[in-house]
Amino acid sequence: MGGRQRAVVTALAVIAVLFASRGWGDDGQPASDLPSEDLGSAPTRPSPQPIEEALGESGSPLEAVAVDIENAEYAKAEEFLAPYLRAVEAARHRYHPDLVRPLLLLGDARFGQGNYPGALESYSQAVQVSRVSDGLFTPNQVEAVYKQSEALQRLGDGEAATRREEYAYEVLARAYGTEDEAMLPGVFRLARWYKDAYNIFAARALYQQALKIYGANGKASTPRAIPALQGLAETYRMERFPPFYVDDRESPSLLASRPGGRFANYDVPLQINSFPVAERALQEVIRIRQKDAGTGPTPVSEAILDLADWHLMWEHFRKAHTLYEHVYERFEKVGSIDAATYFAEPVLLHFAAPKEPRPPPAGEREEQTAGFVEVQFQVSANGSVRNMEVVASEPDGLMDFPVRRSLRSARYRPAMVDGKAAPFEGEVYRHEFNYFPRSEKPSGDEEDDA
Repeated sequence: MGGRQRAVVTALAVIAVLFASRGWGDDGQPASDLPSEDLGSAPTRPSPQPIEEALGESGSPLEAVAVDIENAEYAKAEEFLAPYLRAVEAARHRYHPDLVRPLLLLGDARFGQGNYPGALESYSQAVQVSRVSDGLFTPNQVEAVYKQSEALQRLGDGEAATRREEYAYEVLARAYGTEDEAMLPGVFRLARWYKDAYNIFAARALYQQALKIYGANGKASTPRAIPALQGLAETYRMERFPPFYVDDRESPSLLASRPGGRFANYDVPLQINSFPVAERALQEVIRIRQKDAGTGPTPVSEAILDLADWHLMWEHFRKAHTLYEHVYERFEKVGSIDAATYFAEPVLLHFAAPKEPRPPPAGEREEQTAGFVEVQFQVSANGSVRNMEVVASEPDGLMDFPVRRSLRSARYRPAMVDGKAAPFEGEVYRHEFNYFPRSEKPSGDEEDDA
């Protein structure tokens, strides 16, 4: 028996032991059943079998490992996967596609334990194996690329994580073309990624691209297009009402940028400050919901509420109140939702979070801790905040003014009484934040006495 054959037999024996340790029987096939050009004979099948199939296993141990990871038994999963990978590599070769899934699972096990560098290493190996096995731009690598991005984000490298997300999109575009429906998961994922990073113009272009794909496939007026329409409207809302406080000297538009370099070109025109586009998108959602025979009355009402909230935030109060009253009547007619209870209290639509306190110099601060400000006020029938009063804050006075300043521009869906918008007294908002207390150093005289 040659050296390569001995290595294969040894590897298979290791895998068989591992299988048995997880409750699988030891019924593996001899090494000669494994197709391998290195054994000096022609392969018995046109393409290699998975290791588990070659061993005659009735079920894959990797399924049990995946269950372990779902159950947060990360150390147990890693303990099995490390020797398993070595055995598969010895039986096949270091870039065999059978390595991809266990590498991803090993990365997940490490990720679950907080070992993000180790997870990134495993995910990167999976990407490399996929690229060598199936080609540089194989879509098979996308899952591993997304996991790389998540690990990089946990490591605090948001820029590198974004590059991975963009690379995954580029791979999908090369594989499927920009108007294929197979692109949609990648389009929506990258759009959400940009939106979460407040790169709203890039997100908007991708939602527009999704709508273009639906149009090219005859689905622009179907329920499938609703997430793209809602995402498009959300980017315009964020452009006008950013989720954080913006000083009057700053422009929200300047805080959101398009990605540069090779990914800067989209197949759709970019529109800025064109808020009627978003209004029409929300109206289209209502029409789609109304035409869809499988849609019940509640989704239609929710779509109308979204449009009412839009008009309220843009201070189109007459339109907003008409739509709120219409939804109230719909709920009363349907009877499945109690309209009086549903609209009994205001609903916060927008609050621009203030910046957290600037920390003292490193040598003059204690460990970070939590603080809060609690404000009580009236919500008017138009959803604005009036008659604010700070009822509690910790530490006293540190964030009272910034929170009150943000509340002045906050918007609420108003409470309704007997089907009409009405003022609501005693609404309370609690804003929590983190800060570094300034350390209390002893005076110079006290230091000398010590």
